[in-house]
Amino acid sequence: EWTPRQSSDLYRVPNWGAGFFSISEEGSMLVHPRLSDGPSIDLPKLANELDRRGLRRPILIRFSDILASSIEGLAGSFETAIEEHEYQGRWRGVYPIKVNQQAKVVQEIIEFGAPFGVGLEAGSKPELLIDLALLDTPDALLICNGYKDRAYVETALLAQRLGRNPVIVIDRYN
Repeated sequence: EWTPRQSSDLYRVPNWGAGFFSISEEGSMLVHPRLSDGPSIDLPKLANELDRRGLRRPILIRFSDILASSIEGLAGSFETAIEEHEYQGRWRGVYPIKVNQQAKVVQEIIEFGAPFGVGLEAGSKPELLIDLALLDTPDALLICNGYKDRAYVETALLAQRLGRNPVIVIDRYN
C-alpha cells in the first residue's frame, strides 16, 4: 500500500519545498505560506473550492508570504555571512525582471525587498522603463545590463535625475 510518506520521499518534497510545501497524512499537497508561523492550505481542497465558484483551470495561485519569506531569508543569509567573515562591504541584491515580469510579482519584490535595499536589473529598454517606473527604494541599485544603444544609455543616465542608482554594465567594448 502506497503511503503519503512514500510520495513525499519519491517527489523529494522536503528538498524543493523548503518547508513551504508538504504532504498531509491524507496524501494531499499542503502549502505553508508562513512556514510554521501560520496555517496550512490543502491545495486539492482549494482547487475544488475554486471549481465550485466557477473558476476554470488552469489557475495560477501565488502566495505572497512565500516570496516575502524567501527575500528575507536570502538577505538574512548574506547578513550572517557578512558578520561571520567580517566583510566590510554590504549585500546589494537585485531582481532581474526578465525572470517574471508580472506587475504584481515585481511590485511585491520591491515592497518586500525595500527593507534590505533590493533593486532591479534591466536587460532591455522596455525593462529599464518598467524598472524606472516601479523602483523607488532609496539606495537600491538599478543594474543596466544587456544590449545598450544610445537611447538605452541616455535613459540609464537620466535615471540619476529621478533619484535612482543606475549601474551600467559594460560587457562588450564595441
